[in-house]
Amino acid sequence: MIGPSFLLAVALASPADAPADSAEGAGAVVPAPAATADVTGADGAIARAPTTSPTARAKTGRGMLIAGGVLTGLGVVGRIGLEVFWSTAAQIVPTDPFGRWSTANLAFVTNWNNLMFFGPGLGLLTAGAYRRGGHEARLGKVRDAKRMRLVGIGLLSGGLGLWALSRALFLPIADACPSNRCAYTTLETTFWIGTGAIFAGAAHLAYGTGYSKAAAKVSVAPSLGPGFAGLGLAGRF
Repeated sequence: MIGPSFLLAVALASPADAPADSAEGAGAVVPAPAATADVTGADGAIARAPTTSPTARAKTGRGMLIAGGVLTGLGVVGRIGLEVFWSTAAQIVPTDPFGRWSTANLAFVTNWNNLMFFGPGLGLLTAGAYRRGGHEARLGKVRDAKRMRLVGIGLLSGGLGLWALSRALFLPIADACPSNRCAYTTLETTFWIGTGAIFAGAAHLAYGTGYSKAAAKVSVAPSLGPGFAGLGLAGRF
């Protein structure tokens, strides 16, 4: 009886229409090396052997963090440029009373900059922090994920609350302010404090969540062996 390994080698090396007696003298079968992609049969025919696919790269979130940082940086530059525009090209005199006519234009240019840069930047940074947390959990790095999540929730809630409240009450605040300096200082101060808290809180919360979910799939236990003592890391990836 012919063994299964011999039948597999003949099927890979010989053409489909070759007669059964064309493999004379092939009494022994030598398996092809693992690194060889082509297998040559006894009659000189070449058959393509399946090759293994390269291992997928780990998702560390680095690309998202870099892209989010670039967009956020552009948003910061745009916001600073907007402040310069108000005092130069727009010719807004700091000591003059706040002009109600500028409210619509002010809302448009600030929201345009936020939608173009700060919004996408926040999304990429949050997604990147989530992936980063999971990646470091799989590497076995120790982090206080619960505390990071609590800090993130506090910062995010405070930042969103300040941002929404300051925008909702901006017109009453502007009416109470005696000058443009008062109105625009209130607008910018609440924006930077609220935005900073939102970004920091979202990053902390996303990192802690990603770390916790990945850590739940990983188990660390002492590992002992001949000449070895340490920790063993196991999990589902």
